[in-house]
Amino acid sequence: MTTPFGPRPVFPTPEDKPAYELAEYPSVTVIDGLLHCTTHRKQVCPECNVDYSSHNFIARQLGANKMALPPPNPQMAQAIQRLKTEGNDMFRAQCHFEAAQKYTEAMNVASQRPMWDPSQNVVEEAAVLLSNRAACLLALGHKSEAYWDTEIVTRLKRGWGKGHFRMGKALMDLGRCRQAALEFQVAHSLDQSSREIKAALDDSRQYI
Repeated sequence: MTTPFGPRPVFPTPEDKPAYELAEYPSVTVIDGLLHCTTHRKQVCPECNVDYSSHNFIARQLGANKMALPPPNPQMAQAIQRLKTEGNDMFRAQCHFEAAQKYTEAMNVASQRPMWDPSQNVVEEAAVLLSNRAACLLALGHKSEAYWDTEIVTRLKRGWGKGHFRMGKALMDLGRCRQAALEFQVAHSLDQSSREIKAALDDSRQYI
């Protein structure tokens, strides 16, 4: 019916189906249970600047699944994982710019997850990808951009030590050493088994 990620399909509607206009929404016409623009009877209409394809896709999915939400698309998860793995390989090869591009591509795919996918999936993917991209940005000397990536990571996943560690690294590069030391302290309290975090904390103790 549709590709794993990308534009939603436009569903054909039989010509003999009646059209219903909604008094509250004069720009919307319903045909065969699907939304169309009133002027041109299109589900996606650049002239009217409307795109009802996502809404119609959900309506068809719910109908096909007897009002049950469909499971997450495994092909989308595989595409995100493939791009993340390619980014990891490039990072290990110190191709930081190319790695950052792969993580960004993966985030672009992840952002197209349908709204019914579990929010925890979205949070986990975004946090890891942004954290990885922040490491690339730090290696490239883009300190502020790296910091803002870690700011989002720590808001998405507050209890993740690695996110606070990345923020600490970004803050150190920005010269905000005391704040960095506090972030390393938080990271260590959340992940006491990480030698990398412990080393960063020990180096920063002079600023606490």
